Amino acid sequence: MACYEGRNGVVKTGVVGSEVAVAQLTSYTITETADTAECTHFDTAGFREYKTTFRSWELSADMVWDRQDGTLTVGSEVAIEVYPEGDTAGATDWLISGAVAIITSMDVTGATEDNVTASVSMQGSGALVRAAAG
Repeated sequence: MACYEGRNGVVKTGVVGSEVAVAQLTSYTITETADTAECTHFDTAGFREYKTTFRSWELSADMVWDRQDGTLTVGSEVAIEVYPEGDTAGATDWLISGAVAIITSMDVTGATEDNVTASVSMQGSGALVRAAAG
């Protein structure tokens, strides 16, 4: 079983085909969810049954804030790429590529004796495009 170092991860956003890495990334989270509809009936032996209806996904990223992060604008629709092992030349092990998301929020936080940090949240729009298992 493979083991990946999180410190090498890269999240890219931008226009499709021209994505750039989010600078000074410190963490990211991809959350996938599925909505369900109950379809219990008399023949389910007293157990509830459900079917999947809609699926959705979100991505959040934390970073050391930089004025150059101006391309991360709330309300913008961006292409997303995620590389858990980094995106060095020849890297082909990407997790997500070609997915589109809308930036829904951005928080900038400063505290005494700490870096100014930022957190950005994105709502996926359409399918989450995953890499083929390799």
